[in-house]
Amino acid sequence: MMKHTSIRMWSTLWMIGAVTLVLAGCGAMGSQATPLPTRTPLPTFTPTPEVAVAPPTVAPVEQPAQEQPTQEQPAQGEQPAQPAQEQPAAPTDTPTPAPTPTPQSAQLVLNDVVNIRSGPGTTYSLLGSEQQGATFRITGKNPEGTWWQIDYKGGAGWVFGQLVAVTGGEGVAVAQNIPPAPTAPPAPPPTNTPEPQPTQPPAPTGPPKPQYKFNIVVVSRCERQPAGNWFEGTTYVNGQPQNGYWVAFSYAPDGPIVAKIISGPHEGYPGWKTGYYSHIINATNPQAGNWFVWIVDENNQRISEIGNFQTTGPGEGCNQAVVDFDSR
Repeated sequence: MMKHTSIRMWSTLWMIGAVTLVLAGCGAMGSQATPLPTRTPLPTFTPTPEVAVAPPTVAPVEQPAQEQPTQEQPAQGEQPAQPAQEQPAAPTDTPTPAPTPTPQSAQLVLNDVVNIRSGPGTTYSLLGSEQQGATFRITGKNPEGTWWQIDYKGGAGWVFGQLVAVTGGEGVAVAQNIPPAPTAPPAPPPTNTPEPQPTQPPAPTGPPKPQYKFNIVVVSRCERQPAGNWFEGTTYVNGQPQNGYWVAFSYAPDGPIVAKIISGPHEGYPGWKTGYYSHIINATNPQAGNWFVWIVDENNQRISEIGNFQTTGPGEGCNQAVVDFDSR
């Protein structure tokens, strides 16, 4: 058994050695032979990955900050506020329209001898007196429409509307140059003259001297008036103006009455103030003269003391007197 095993081991070793020799011989022969050319493999295309090139960096130009209007966000559920519509520009001052010119055809004719005054009322000074039928161009009226302004000797005169006949007066505008009404002068206070005390009992006297109702008469002033001669004043009772007393005048004391006028507003002169009176002695061409004024009752009996004034005629002297009466 061991014999057969040894034979196999040697057989195996021999075969290994034989193979080794054969391989060695082949290697020697190979060094001398021309080797077959080796085929060079073609290069394989390998795609190059794209590299993103960043553009050149440019520094931004700084813009000035603009103030943005802050808009208030509407509350949830509310509609956004509508932008306010642009309001139209405020209108410029509207020029005041010029007053409507008085029609050239507006004129009046005097129905009687009428006083021409400096304003719309009997308290204004007298500018003159014109005869019935005189015609004048109307230039305006007072706001109440009771007096007319006329072109009188190149200036403004006023006449009472009830004493004239008007043509074309519908479009006459209110006058813009109405002078303010004059203030009536206060009644002068009476003067008290002290009586001397008698040293002996008075002797019996005769019948008492008549006592007139108006025991005070004062010529307060006399003014220049180139248009004519007239006088005016106020009748008072206990210092208060009273209407309805007849004031008469003449060229002699208690002489024949030339004319008389009642004090206060009356027919034809509704604008007169309480107790006021006025009377024209001579409407044009002032004349010198000595005049006497007093108050009479319904029977033309004197019931006042007598006032006296003198007119000087043309020039700068006295032609318009103011005579006041009072009953105390």
